[in-house]
Amino acid sequence: MWSGVIRMMAVFLVMMTALLLDSHARADALLAGEQAAMSLKAYNDATNQLSLAEIRQVTTQMTETEQIVKLQRGVATWVRVDIPPNVQHEQVIYTQPIEGVLKFYLERAGKLIQYTLVAPAKELVSPAQAVLPHVKVPGSKYSAQLYIQAQGSHPQWLSISAENESEFVQRFSSRVFLLGVEAGSIYFLALFLLMMAVTQFRPGLLALAAYVLLVAFVSGAQSGINTLLYPAVVSGALATYSSQFFLLSLACALCFFHYFVAQKRLNEQHKHYVWRLLWALLLVVCVSAPLHASYQLLFQVMAGLVVTAYVAYLLWMQPRQYQYEARLLAFAFMPALLLLVILMLGQLGVFANSHYYVLNHALLTGHILLLGYYVYWHERQKKLLLLRYANHDKETGLPNRHMLQKALDGLQSTHQHHTLIMFRPKVLTVIRLNMGWDYAAMQLKSLLKKVQFQLDTYGRVTIAAEPNSKTQIYRLDDALFAIVLRGKLELSQVEQYACLLASIFEEGVNFKGELLVDQLEIGVASNPIHAQTTEALMQRALQAISARPLGTQKWHLFDQNDSLSLERRIKVASSLKYAISQNQFTLYFQPQVKLQQGEVFGAEVLLRWHHPELGMIPPDEFIPIAETSGMIPEITDWVVEQALSAQAELCRLYPQHVLSLNVSGKDIGRKELAVQLITLISQLSLAPSQLMLEITESATLANEADLNEIIDGFKRLGVKMAIDDFGTGYSSLAYLSQLGVDEIKIDKSFVMNIASSATNQTICKATCDMAHSLGSMVVAEGVESVHCYQMLQAFGCDIGQGFYISRPLPFTQYQDWLAQFIALDDITQHLASESSL
Repeated sequence: MWSGVIRMMAVFLVMMTALLLDSHARADALLAGEQAAMSLKAYNDATNQLSLAEIRQVTTQMTETEQIVKLQRGVATWVRVDIPPNVQHEQVIYTQPIEGVLKFYLERAGKLIQYTLVAPAKELVSPAQAVLPHVKVPGSKYSAQLYIQAQGSHPQWLSISAENESEFVQRFSSRVFLLGVEAGSIYFLALFLLMMAVTQFRPGLLALAAYVLLVAFVSGAQSGINTLLYPAVVSGALATYSSQFFLLSLACALCFFHYFVAQKRLNEQHKHYVWRLLWALLLVVCVSAPLHASYQLLFQVMAGLVVTAYVAYLLWMQPRQYQYEARLLAFAFMPALLLLVILMLGQLGVFANSHYYVLNHALLTGHILLLGYYVYWHERQKKLLLLRYANHDKETGLPNRHMLQKALDGLQSTHQHHTLIMFRPKVLTVIRLNMGWDYAAMQLKSLLKKVQFQLDTYGRVTIAAEPNSKTQIYRLDDALFAIVLRGKLELSQVEQYACLLASIFEEGVNFKGELLVDQLEIGVASNPIHAQTTEALMQRALQAISARPLGTQKWHLFDQNDSLSLERRIKVASSLKYAISQNQFTLYFQPQVKLQQGEVFGAEVLLRWHHPELGMIPPDEFIPIAETSGMIPEITDWVVEQALSAQAELCRLYPQHVLSLNVSGKDIGRKELAVQLITLISQLSLAPSQLMLEITESATLANEADLNEIIDGFKRLGVKMAIDDFGTGYSSLAYLSQLGVDEIKIDKSFVMNIASSATNQTICKATCDMAHSLGSMVVAEGVESVHCYQMLQAFGCDIGQGFYISRPLPFTQYQDWLAQFIALDDITQHLASESSL
């Protein structure tokens, strides 16, 4: 739409310029031909009080002049035009509009036959006289004299021309048409910009619309077209206050440049500069209104120079990526600047502004056309930028998932073999947390540039087919990237690409002077081996990247088992909440025995889940899923409530009974857990010292910073704490001594084969000695034979649990077991006799 409107306005401009140039040439030729018979004389009335009768008496003092007469400020200039007789044609004497008052006195045979007053600013003029002040001289055999009294508000030039009536009508019609096209284009642009600004809530476009509208007012006052568009009162006010409208247009231009080129691109100080200039301009508008026109002109010149200088500075300071826009804006406002210079010089009387009438209107129309083109170009750039952001990552400029899907669809439609490699950097997240987004983005761009260079060097089997094209890297989300390899590739080739990716990132990322190795997670899937559709291929590659590679491999190729495993994880995760509400979980109790005394110590609570479809799901499977899905607090709350209710019943049977509960490392620091324990212990009248909370050794390492405070909090409640699976982590003796736990459980991997492994014997013996030296009890899980039982007794282990003692039992069966064994004097002999059977 914009381009069509601009082309149409340009055609009109060219047509009317040619027409007016031709009419001006004919008018000059006519006046030159008649100057031999028509004479012009001028006289300056310094008193400004001479009447027409008095001017007739000083005719001899008038001096010969050309068709252009210079007017002085505050001085009335009289021009006498002697018109020879012309019976055949009615002649028209006309002038260009001036800022001031024109009076025409037409005499013939010593009698005044016509009087015309032209004063646009005083609302005393017809529309035709405002556009082209003139006097019609009827044809006669007698000569005539035309007296023109001109009094300008500032130094300017008065041009006098003569034509016959038909040519004048053509000239007047051409001028009105040109002015109409000019005014129509300006008002159309202002209305269009106003609609855009209001509908899109854009103050910059609103300022530009106001600027264009004020330019229309000022231009219409200069050309007289306002008298054709508005009532006499309105057009007179626009002419009277044209200087103030000009200053307001400068203020609107400042607002436009502020919103478009300064607000989001330059520093904050420019905002203060703009507002100071705006307030200064508004002050000048108020101050200059009652002043004489010459002083108003001075203010216009000064304000125009200041605003022009500041706008030029704003455009000069534009960042490199906006240089083209800055040049386009400078080019769009250059005609306005030239027009301003011409008008100012004409008003200062340096040259006759009427000589440049066509140029003035051409510059104004060109300025409006260029402004319209700039708005069209700016909006188009915004749309292109939004389209690019829709298809590319803003931070790195890489194509996004939509572009990847489009590329894969293209390969799929042509039935080409292709392989999708997804990779995810790890350490960049750490750098982003510590050094910020900008630093991480800079490192990421550097690494991706190396990746692209290495891939291009290694070979062009990527999706790009052109010899000089670059390997395309896609960014799918914040930390997930992908490349596409074309062709039917061998496994060794894919591995080379994966190793190439890994080697680049493993070169290290500079972080505070240190090189951090940025390892990758890499997943690979091929079409049509692993998937036959684009969506399935992307899903398979994502599943591959989520699976852990085996051994020393740096990447993982999609395996159908991974998909099945993922589907099972999803089903387990989706069933957790339902399992809690439907009581699908069950508590089992594994007995614990004091090895040295042969007495019952208590039991460890184990959680079991029997899924209606999947069957029995072990805790090792669903607990990590619950932790990652955020369901672990609800499971913990359920277990604690059920376990403490069971403990209340067990204590009635065996008052010394100790119950051990496993608590997730992600849940141990939750305040609601402590509140729940306090509430249940109080309600059920339990002894806090007979509750043991077990946390894994890996959890102690992950929460090392605040774990001491957490353990101290539970111990103040009277609840005991234990470290589970000891030996599988890397806890130091110093760290264990700081924690001050009540119990250390040796992992069953060291206990089950203790009879045949000297190493495990050493580990168990050392653990017992170390724990006792720290004041902690030792629990051995995985006791499955009498030899293991006896060896742990010899090492001084305090408590044992395992299949040799008893398998985990449902609550009712555990009650029966407990009732049986608390009646025995020595559990050890009973277990030995049972094992011999």
